[in-house]
Amino acid sequence: MRILYTLLLFLVLLPAIAHAAMQRVVDVTNGDTIIIGSLHGGDRARVSLHGINAPEMNQPYGQASKAYVLRLVRNKLVDVEPTPQGKDQYGRVVAIVHVPGAGVLQELLLQEGLAWVYPQHCKNCGAWEAMQAQARREKKGLWAGENPVPPWQWRKAQKKKK
Repeated sequence: MRILYTLLLFLVLLPAIAHAAMQRVVDVTNGDTIIIGSLHGGDRARVSLHGINAPEMNQPYGQASKAYVLRLVRNKLVDVEPTPQGKDQYGRVVAIVHVPGAGVLQELLLQEGLAWVYPQHCKNCGAWEAMQAQARREKKGLWAGENPVPPWQWRKAQKKKK
């Protein structure tokens, strides 16, 4: 009976255990992609920040977005919460990233005006859209410019030039 009780307790707690995925950020590719490694070494994984899109590296504020993420999370532990989507078309884990003591990484980027809510990949993101609107009103980050171009439009324009 004790084994059955232990097994039942384990199954009840499994979702909480699966969510507690503290990972060390070993590198930052750009403003919306980080590379994580487990606490005990092992495999690395690329993580795409769910629901946002940061400027491309060759786009205005691309370097600033990456530098901000580097300062916040490089070599630090973060809680990676994978979304039901799993992985994107590039094999990156799509996740919400919680930075202990600071908040949700996506929200921090939006509040600083260093990313856009990505409407194609973020349904029911009204709170994030409000953060973006506030940064825009305050002319923070990329919103200080005359006419900031979202990365998905920037990429499309770059393809047309080729």
